[in-house]
Amino acid sequence: MATSSTASQPGSSNSTTQEFTVRVPKDRKKKFKMMKFSTGNDVDFVKMSQTPIRMERENNYKEFKSAYDIDVAPKFGAGSEYGREQKEEARRKKYGIVSRKYKPEAQPWILKIGKNKEMKKMKGVREGTITENTSYYIFTQCADGAFEAFPVEEWYTFSPVIKYKYLNSEEAEEEFSRRDKTLNLFSVMVRNRVRNEDDE
Repeated sequence: MATSSTASQPGSSNSTTQEFTVRVPKDRKKKFKMMKFSTGNDVDFVKMSQTPIRMERENNYKEFKSAYDIDVAPKFGAGSEYGREQKEEARRKKYGIVSRKYKPEAQPWILKIGKNKEMKKMKGVREGTITENTSYYIFTQCADGAFEAFPVEEWYTFSPVIKYKYLNSEEAEEEFSRRDKTLNLFSVMVRNRVRNEDDE
């Protein structure tokens, strides 16, 4: 496949045309994924090149097991049920239920920038709607001057991991019920002194 690019200067009738050869490799050994950083992140790639960076998949197997009730009941010994897995499999086949399997390659990415206490963590979540109706390619120039076009398979949006501890539903309700109470520490101390004097 050949593409041409035309460059002309204003006011001149001469135009130069340069042609490039673009190859789309059939063997898809290389897989390309796009990283996108959420707005408001001050990501400096010059500083990132000088700090150690590690990228790994997040391990959500425990959450997956609890969400889909996998291995909840014991398989052997006390509390186990004879032939439970076979019965469950037969029930799934009867009603046409397809059991979801844990896919490590479908888990979000964790990007670790820096070391020890200065480490910043970012979580990359896959965006599913970008590549539905469009195709994006990454062009790399080879030694012979031709370009190789590799399709972008997945897009990931990276945002910082929340470090602070947030309230659960019970704690939030308790704090919400106390929203109108104003606590005056001086009056509390005076009350405590008065009580202590009365007791004496």
